[in-house]
Amino acid sequence: MPDLLVPESVATWGPRRVPVPYAAHWTGEKVTASRVVSRVDGAGIRYVDETAADRDAFGVLWGRLANAPGAGRPDFRSLHPARQRHTQAERLCQVCAKPASHNRDGWLFLVNEDEASHDAGGQHTTHDGTLTTKPPVCLPCARLAVQHCPHLTHPLGVRARRPRIWGVFGTFYTPTPEGRLRPHHDHHLPYGHRALAWFLASQLVTELKRCTTVDLTAEFRALS
Repeated sequence: MPDLLVPESVATWGPRRVPVPYAAHWTGEKVTASRVVSRVDGAGIRYVDETAADRDAFGVLWGRLANAPGAGRPDFRSLHPARQRHTQAERLCQVCAKPASHNRDGWLFLVNEDEASHDAGGQHTTHDGTLTTKPPVCLPCARLAVQHCPHLTHPLGVRARRPRIWGVFGTFYTPTPEGRLRPHHDHHLPYGHRALAWFLASQLVTELKRCTTVDLTAEFRALS
């Protein structure tokens, strides 16, 4: 596949003008949060200098990170909490931040083939119920991602008619007998879970529902 022109709406990095997704984290975007401590009532966690903007509509505490795209080098393995949350919630393309591709089969998401469900014969079955922290994409940026993203080793296009905000991904804390907080491995937690008061979110999670696997090559060809 010949190299694709990167549209002006997509950020690039380096002399080779490698496209960088809008939602990607840059190494110069440092943590700006103060210390995470237990709430006074002992019913969860908080920032020492917490403001209303630190929590979402469900009352979940979110990680703080400087918003400075272009600072340092792109970290393609990580997503910036605020930009990921924005694109995921608003169904915007994670690469250019414009509206994601949507047709009668639903919104377009990119997944790896090894994330797919298969039957006994090795055929793809369904992606219904898949949880993803990766926001949707528009078609031109999906084509860019397939060519440039090192983490899309075997890309599949999935359209979801009923994607829904499911919960959050982040770090769960528990109080110790000494009054400190112990962080645990990052994992997913659904909205409504009673443990969310002890959770520091870093990404918004979408559940893909009513899914269809699509022919990306055919969809890309229609762009020409």
